[in-house]
Amino acid sequence: MQQTITNWLASLAAIVLLAASQLALADPREVVNESRSVSGNEKIYIEVMSGEITITAVSGNTFSVSGKLDEKATGYEFDSKDGFSRFEMTMPRQVNYNWKDKANAAELRIEVPVGSSVEFKGVNGNVSVTGIHGSSDIGTVNGKISASDLRSSVKLSTVNGEIKVKGASGKVELNSVNGEINDEGSSGRLRYEVVNGKVQAKSQAEEVSISTVNGDAKLELTGTKQLKLNTVNGEIEAELQGVTSPRVTGSSVSGDIELKFASNASARVEIKASAGGSIDNKLSNDKATKAKYGPSRSLQFTLGNGDGSVELTTVSGDIKLEKL
Repeated sequence: MQQTITNWLASLAAIVLLAASQLALADPREVVNESRSVSGNEKIYIEVMSGEITITAVSGNTFSVSGKLDEKATGYEFDSKDGFSRFEMTMPRQVNYNWKDKANAAELRIEVPVGSSVEFKGVNGNVSVTGIHGSSDIGTVNGKISASDLRSSVKLSTVNGEIKVKGASGKVELNSVNGEINDEGSSGRLRYEVVNGKVQAKSQAEEVSISTVNGDAKLELTGTKQLKLNTVNGEIEAELQGVTSPRVTGSSVSGDIELKFASNASARVEIKASAGGSIDNKLSNDKATKAKYGPSRSLQFTLGNGDGSVELTTVSGDIKLEKL
């Protein structure tokens, strides 16, 4: 009986191994394994229409691509010359592609030098990028971008997807349409742009600019000296910590702005609201005054010595000022 069970288990194991090997052989995707020695500040262009892409910066001066192409790909191009390198997964001119079907999409691992400048373009897929200290320009249409430790010049953009970034520094631009931006630990000069989405951020950037259309934003800012806000049909909440003389400008159209300042903030404040907009001031005892003609209101006052400035306007929206 024992021998029968042992033989049965052995036969079952053989069947499983045979099935696995047949599935591996049935994978229609072309395998890539390319590597080049390049300069430490190489200009690298990568274009992959679909798939799961991982881009990692390494200490050596190597540009390498490994993994599998999309099953619909016709091949790839890999060139490197005079400080410029390029990898492109080539696709048919017309391809019927469902971006939600990832079964046989590309799976590529890409390594680049830490000091290189990388530009990536995709259409349907997710991109993960880490450690590039030269410059990064990463864009996709339908997919998620995950990034960490990017420096110098950073530009991340997606149309239908999420951007999640940690520890970016330098000149940073984050742009999403129909998606969400989640930023943690950024520094330098920062710009957010979102349409039909949300922004959630904890940043130490000295300069921050944010624009939303039909989207909401919640910013926790530390040491931010300059803040520029703009919203249309959205809501922006911002906390300014660790700065006593901020310079803030902003406007809203049918949208709300809520700002929270340090208790020792020093600034001249000027706010104007029209077309039914409202002003709620909890920084001081000053109250908004109503215009003699028309549904507009205005408020002017000075906190401390007036070292900084806060200038805000709204049309059919609400502005609220509070202390942290």
